[in-house]
Amino acid sequence: MTKINLKYALYISLSVFALGACSPKPTHKLEAATNLKKLGINEDNLYSIDSLLGSALINNWIAGTTALIAKNEQVVYYKGLGFRDRDNKLLIRPTDLFRIASMTKPIVSVAAMQLIEEGKLKLDDPVSKYIPQFQNMQVLETFNKADTTYTTVPANKEITIKNLLTHTSGIGYGFSNKKLGAIYKKNGIPDITVTYKLKLDSVIQKLGTLPLAVQPDSEFFYGLNTDVLGRVIEVVENKPLDSILQKKIFDPLEMKSTFFFLPAQQKSRLSTLYSETKEGRLIRTPAIQNGYAIDYATSGAQTYLSGGSGLISNIDDYAKFLQMILNKGSYGGKTILKPETVDLMSSNHTGELKVENKPNHFGLGLEITTEEGAKNGAKVGKLSWSGMFGTTFWIDPERKAIAILMTQVYPSVHKKELYNKFEALVNKALDEAPKKK
Repeated sequence: MTKINLKYALYISLSVFALGACSPKPTHKLEAATNLKKLGINEDNLYSIDSLLGSALINNWIAGTTALIAKNEQVVYYKGLGFRDRDNKLLIRPTDLFRIASMTKPIVSVAAMQLIEEGKLKLDDPVSKYIPQFQNMQVLETFNKADTTYTTVPANKEITIKNLLTHTSGIGYGFSNKKLGAIYKKNGIPDITVTYKLKLDSVIQKLGTLPLAVQPDSEFFYGLNTDVLGRVIEVVENKPLDSILQKKIFDPLEMKSTFFFLPAQQKSRLSTLYSETKEGRLIRTPAIQNGYAIDYATSGAQTYLSGGSGLISNIDDYAKFLQMILNKGSYGGKTILKPETVDLMSSNHTGELKVENKPNHFGLGLEITTEEGAKNGAKVGKLSWSGMFGTTFWIDPERKAIAILMTQVYPSVHKKELYNKFEALVNKALDEAPKKK
């Protein structure tokens, strides 16, 4: 049984009251719902979400969280609970910022799809067309742990832009494969954004000279694919990735709180990252955790634009992005993608390959829920992904809904349990109509 930290229970209760019961209206263009009954939502079920998140706070699963749920373009839940900085007793606000890590990937994937629409990029283009180092790729065959030497065999095909979008290139992450991890470390390949001076072009060029973990198209192998894709986008546009995203996505959607590196005036809005211990404690994450530089957005060289993990954002901005996808590419009068492009992204491009040991499919930058993979009341066709520091989202086309939960805990013992319970309660709230009196 998790030990409850009573020291913070009162502060958490006050934050639930102050920021939950009287939720401020969202600052984005999604309208705040004025009549839950007309949307078929029982308000009591939304209070159950409060209870879940409040329990997570009290039981030291998280220090603070923000959450947003919208149905039919109306926001039905929009709250910040707990602390932005628990040590200094600073309550969180719904507009506060989070390291979204791999939730960066769908945004960069959309930027790539924009270039495909413009005819500047093709799904079947070889990556080597834009980054020559990816010609004649090799696949790891044997590995000597003692000195990190290895042997390889030739890749059976060139990896393509589609391989990058579907994580079927064979490129991995160092944290998920010990052999690749040792090779990447020896060659200065980071998994996520760093605080020391490093440039995306040199890292990706070096990555192109290193072996793949598996043959292209042989399996879903999660890795640095979207970082490579980010560099391809830079080459095509001849501009840095941050300025491309700003012009093509952030400005049109009015995503004013999404950054690779935080301006000085925004630093106080960043939620503190905590680590959950097996003993049931929540401790402030050190500057370096498991080899990752936690303060990459607020300190250091701020030169590495990681398309796979580098963005800071909040529920307001990310909701605009998700609603755009749900709306088939448009939001607030601005068209980001064509409807047929969103349909293409939302289609199965991995066949029968399992996505991270789940029976789901993967589209172009998004996981797609199958009938076998539908859990917690999820519908077939749900689009989703998450970030390693405690953020998750999904788009529910059947319910015409989006949901976002942002926390900052790494490592997290109870993340999966929290996500599952949150999703189940959200779907219950969306499905269970108010009782007739």
